[in-house]
Amino acid sequence: MSVLAHIGYGVEKKLITAIVVSGQGMKLTKLVANAAGVLSVTHHHARGTGRRQPGALLWTERDVVMVLVEAPQSDDVFAQIFAAADLGEPNQGIIFVETVSRGHPMMPFDV
Repeated sequence: MSVLAHIGYGVEKKLITAIVVSGQGMKLTKLVANAAGVLSVTHHHARGTGRRQPGALLWTERDVVMVLVEAPQSDDVFAQIFAAADLGEPNQGIIFVETVSRGHPMMPFDV
């Protein structure tokens, strides 16, 4: 057991992950950064390939936004991201939420 094993216990948390159109990540990060219940938010860029049909590769780029949020506020934060990223429209991305047993906020530090 590590010294940090106790971190994150005591508060029910959920992790919201949104995989959205490239260029949307920073906008969504700023949107929810100060929302009630948000413990941590981060985003990164991803790219990869897939197959549409035999012999044809699909190259795509996406932004991945991950939000650690207190469970009672998770539905509100989820709805904010869903609406802001137009995830109800085809080909705009996907969003999902999962319960996490442990986690703690990422704290900025001064260099």
